[in-house]
Amino acid sequence: MSSRLFTPRFVLALGLQFFFGLGFSSFLLLPKYLAEVHHAGAESIGRMVAAGPIASVAVMFLLARYIDRVGRHWLLAFGSALIVLSSLGFAAAPELGAGMYTLRALQGVAFTVYLSAMTSVVADLAPPARLGQAIALQGAAMLSTNAIAPAIAEYAAMAFGWTSVFVGSAAFSGTAAAGSLFLHERREAPASRSATSGLLSSGYVRAVYACVVIGVCFGTVATFYQPLALSLGIHELSDLFVGYTLTAFGVRVGLSGWLDRFGRKPVAVMAASLYVLVVFLTGSLREGWLFPLGLGLGLAHGTLWPALSALAVESVHARARGAALTYLMGSFNVGMVASTLGFGSVASHFGYRTVFLLAAVIAASSVAVLAGLGGPGNLAPQRLGTTPGPR
Repeated sequence: MSSRLFTPRFVLALGLQFFFGLGFSSFLLLPKYLAEVHHAGAESIGRMVAAGPIASVAVMFLLARYIDRVGRHWLLAFGSALIVLSSLGFAAAPELGAGMYTLRALQGVAFTVYLSAMTSVVADLAPPARLGQAIALQGAAMLSTNAIAPAIAEYAAMAFGWTSVFVGSAAFSGTAAAGSLFLHERREAPASRSATSGLLSSGYVRAVYACVVIGVCFGTVATFYQPLALSLGIHELSDLFVGYTLTAFGVRVGLSGWLDRFGRKPVAVMAASLYVLVVFLTGSLREGWLFPLGLGLGLAHGTLWPALSALAVESVHARARGAALTYLMGSFNVGMVASTLGFGSVASHFGYRTVFLLAAVIAASSVAVLAGLGGPGNLAPQRLGTTPGPR
């Protein structure tokens, strides 16, 4: 197999991921929109943000069953089209009610469908020895939009109103939907029972647990730092996402090749430990802290997610990659749901700072789980010429 990574199809995949990310990441400031426009409280914000991950979890099992059987370019186009539909729905200025929850749910479905399909496409396009690098670069394409889209959205909202933010999101997502049709691929044969046996391996199960914890941590920070900051008189909220993107992007681009050469176990343990520290410090938020906290969050997430994703891919048969990545993405969303729903009530009764302390304690458990990984191949560097399959 050729060791060349940057083929035309791989570059196209990165470009499509970028445009989808611009559309989806425009909604990272949804808590600010809800607080400023609809005067929503902590519980309402938590429930609204959670509607997306809940829908992601609900669609997970159906998607896992069919993702390895259909042309994934259709799934990419479908996921992008859902963001277009939901964005135009928000542009119609709905009330804070059932209609808005439905629109948010569509975004959750779109995220899981698109990311699972695109990551499995990227994994198929990558040479085995550069698997971690390929997934890291795909993540970089998405992560860059976590800073670009909120910065554009915050300026557009202040200058032209929130409707312009939602129309812009629809335009970006429409570009991704149209471009996905150029990434046409042949159908894969259905995965056999033996092909999916890797989903029960110890390494994969531990990775899934770690992803649940990532979801709890990321959901807590992304959702509740905004109302906490507003309550402290801090109104420039995109600084956290800018800092987050700088380090996460830097790790996935500048050090992406290193992720395949260095043992993934120490990388994962280090990144999970950093997650604990960042979440804990966010609970003590002060003026001027958003940017450095974003740097720490980006370093933790930008390092941990590619390592865990590569582990999931290399633990299963090639014909079960889509299912493995779908469940991995679903586990992240399970954590997001747990944090945004459960912690919304906690914040209402005990304050926003309490939820960050609880999330930090939960994050600490993932350090122990990842440190317990053992055996050659669980998180070992990928060797040139090896083929991912059941282990």
